[in-house]
Amino acid sequence: MSPFIELPVSANVKTLMGVYTRKESPSVFAPVACELPAGRRISVQAAVVGDAVQGNPHWYRIDDETFIWSGACTQIEPCPEFPPCTRVNWTAVVFEVR
Repeated sequence: MSPFIELPVSANVKTLMGVYTRKESPSVFAPVACELPAGRRISVQAAVVGDAVQGNPHWYRIDDETFIWSGACTQIEPCPEFPPCTRVNWTAVVFEVR
């Protein structure tokens, strides 16, 4: 289980674009775990609040220490609703994408 604010879910999603998964934290600054192509189906264990990318701070935890940004995937139905106290008011700025 991650130390981040998360809601347990059990769902499958599909990547909408090529995307990096991240080790250890839902952050664009976390080390890259692997690169997934568009159309890859993945299992989701939790919805997590992390770095906001393009205004969206929601990530999916896909195993104990691997995260993927939810904006690069199809949406979980029904979409988990985070409590208002967990919403973030900042955005990560990425100068170089790896």
